[in-house]
Amino acid sequence: MGLNYAYPAYDVALTPPMFQECLGAAERLLADVGFLVRHEKFRNAVAGMNGLILDGERIRFHPSLIQANLEKILADRRRRLLAEQERETSDPDWKVSTGGFSMAVIDVQTDEVRPATCQDLRDLIRLMDSYGIGGSYPVMPQDIPAMMQAIACFKTCWESSDKVRPYDYQNIHQTDYIYEMHKVMGKTFTVTLTVTQPMALSEHDLDIFLKFFPEWRRGAAINFQILDYQMLGVSKPVTTAGCLALYFAEMLAVYTLFNLFDPGLEMPVHFGCGHPTDLRSVCWAFGHPRRHLYNYLNWRAPNDLCGVPVTEYRCQSVLLETSSCALDEQAAMEKMAAALLGALQGARHFSYAGNLAVDDLFSGVQFVMDVEMVNYVKELVQAFQPPPELLRTDGLYDLLRDVCLGRDEFISHPDTVRAFRKLLPCSDLLYREKLRQWLAHRKTFKDRARAECLRRLSEHRSAFQLPEDKQKALDEIYRSAEAHLLADATSRRVSPSGEDAASTRHLLDRDSNNA
Repeated sequence: MGLNYAYPAYDVALTPPMFQECLGAAERLLADVGFLVRHEKFRNAVAGMNGLILDGERIRFHPSLIQANLEKILADRRRRLLAEQERETSDPDWKVSTGGFSMAVIDVQTDEVRPATCQDLRDLIRLMDSYGIGGSYPVMPQDIPAMMQAIACFKTCWESSDKVRPYDYQNIHQTDYIYEMHKVMGKTFTVTLTVTQPMALSEHDLDIFLKFFPEWRRGAAINFQILDYQMLGVSKPVTTAGCLALYFAEMLAVYTLFNLFDPGLEMPVHFGCGHPTDLRSVCWAFGHPRRHLYNYLNWRAPNDLCGVPVTEYRCQSVLLETSSCALDEQAAMEKMAAALLGALQGARHFSYAGNLAVDDLFSGVQFVMDVEMVNYVKELVQAFQPPPELLRTDGLYDLLRDVCLGRDEFISHPDTVRAFRKLLPCSDLLYREKLRQWLAHRKTFKDRARAECLRRLSEHRSAFQLPEDKQKALDEIYRSAEAHLLADATSRRVSPSGEDAASTRHLLDRDSNNA
């Protein structure tokens, strides 16, 4: 039958008593400490509502209110989990995508790290298109004024491809133009509400929420989502139980506040057990050898908490993670470990192709190597179910006779020519050769990947073309943004980066679900 997925069992259990301890700690935190809301207008809007106690800038919650909302949240999450189980296919297609979000690139020609440009964004989208690959935008251009960067990213992605997904904004002053672009493209505009520090919500995000809430009430295509970073030992306690307890408290607080603000606001709530960090540098530990454990725990926690029966774990997607800032041995080791183990656990979607340094850096050459790596893993896994030609016996005697009599050689025999591509497939980028052969050219995998990257950038022409009316509308919106935002930034010295959570957000949990 071949290999679908195989792995040793995880020797860890998320027990009902542990969940009760975590939920109990969350409820006490919400009742005794409260949630910090520095935004006076929003705070006043929920003041006096049943179950809330205002204590300066903190809002404390009555346990009965939290318990009622917890039951609603768990019931909704249970419905979603069961629906996801029904949608799962037994044999999904292999797929590669980008994670993107980078503000710097490794130059394809020189190997130098430099800020990403608008041309890089267009080139990398074309490189992705040459493979038929989509995903998140690879880079945010840095060669234009900061107030225009996100707007340029949306425009470039949408006029260049129907597979590449732009995302986010950095400042409230950009949102009008990005929202107008969403309407032109028939897309849903997402407003993110970020928990920027333990038990506190971004004031900048609340400004944007209040700006677009009336539009949402009028039926506009706007989506509100909660973002809460799971940095173990940094934004969350280092233990799984501690992370869950604080996650419960923060998610319950945000959900409850916005549901009281408007009962029609039912934002999906997520619970997490964390992601590895490197506390020496206070950084995400992308490529950490224990990341797969936290992937499992983050899958297991909502199922166990919501009482959804699960028989076996199947990894849904893999991030080709690395914290390395170079196309080096560390990047190869970390990305391959994530890809191979994920594939053996059933994953067939591999994202973050081309990303380095968590997601600060993008490399076209690394992208080519990551695509090749996934193909390698695919061949490795599919070898557990080899083609029937492997055991074919027809013509066997004639083959042996011809070679033994010196009429032909195995390497040139028609039988070999007919079957070798199925039985012994070889990559154009991965060579197997002896030292004497290699010394004649001295080209490495990286050299061939760079050559392939340059070839595709030189030769590929995308067939995608945005309809003329939409292109014209995007052009007009962009020109308007340039005229107003750059003048405002000069006269009022508007900060291009906003506050706390206004910098580009890297959604670690979304990945394949939003692809």
